[in-house]
Amino acid sequence: MKQPIPYLISLSFLSLFFSVFIHAQEQPFNCDYNAYLFQANDVYALDLASGNSYLVKKDVTPRSVNAVGYNPADGYIWGSLSAPLKSIVKIGKNFETETFYIPELPTANRYVGDVSATGVYHLKPWGSAAYRVDLNPESDTYGKFLFNIYII
Repeated sequence: MKQPIPYLISLSFLSLFFSVFIHAQEQPFNCDYNAYLFQANDVYALDLASGNSYLVKKDVTPRSVNAVGYNPADGYIWGSLSAPLKSIVKIGKNFETETFYIPELPTANRYVGDVSATGVYHLKPWGSAAYRVDLNPESDTYGKFLFNIYII
């Protein structure tokens, strides 16, 4: 009679491999009851009912994150990185990050930003221009610069 041990070992190995692979992927925030505060490159969760805060991730990125907003189109938090220049970052619920280089972005003073309900990131540096980046994963232009809006 054949022993099922080699089969079981192979099956166990594959199960472990896929389990580790799946858990290593980014997870969207979606329904979350915390507000988040970014201080340089650290992230704090804020309980809006009590006003209490606590550190949830130290050094989420190597440098500072500014112009942070929640994207309802994909469930992630997005922000502007101080380095590498001209980059934005996607942050998952497990605080794993993915960086996107957008060559059309300015190199400095990117402190104000938010994401629209349709998944468009609006980034406002110093001056009259506001930059728009498509962050809707269903869009053909996902992760691409759209155009500037000039505020007079």
